[in-house]
Amino acid sequence: MTGLFPRPRRVAAALLVALALAPFGMAQQPLSIAFIRTAEVLAAHPAGQQAAQLTERARAELEEIAATLQPLLARFNAGEQLTAEERDTLELSQRTYQETQARYQEEIQAAARPAEEAIDAIIRQIAEENGYTLVFNREVAAASQLIVYGAESVPDITEEVIARIRAETGGAAPAGEN
Repeated sequence: MTGLFPRPRRVAAALLVALALAPFGMAQQPLSIAFIRTAEVLAAHPAGQQAAQLTERARAELEEIAATLQPLLARFNAGEQLTAEERDTLELSQRTYQETQARYQEEIQAAARPAEEAIDAIIRQIAEENGYTLVFNREVAAASQLIVYGAESVPDITEEVIARIRAETGGAAPAGEN
């Protein structure tokens, strides 16, 4: 996943390179930045909605497995002696939890991939049309403290991206929006 969810180190490196090169490119094109709220954008795409449904299913299934796992694990961690049957149940539950988690992670990533690719393309289009040299994921920038200050005048292209997603997918606004 390259565009929507870049690793913070990559984002920081890209920012440092952009800022270091900014003085050399100022005559050609000024640095122009925009923000996007990727969680909202992903939720607006049908594939993103499918990934969200899978995530909810995974959460429910993993909670069910954890309900079996937690009491035995707590007893084991407290130093209690488990019977052979309880140890087998604990091992099986741990393995089942890990396998289920890995399976869902793959399924969620596969389900989200079409949304991420489409959204990346739309972001790139909007950035090129508007002359943005950098588009930052607002949530990542805030959580990582990558951006210390951002003026209110920095454009947020979230709604424009969502509008284009809906135009491309024929999707309407979810209930409660508009």
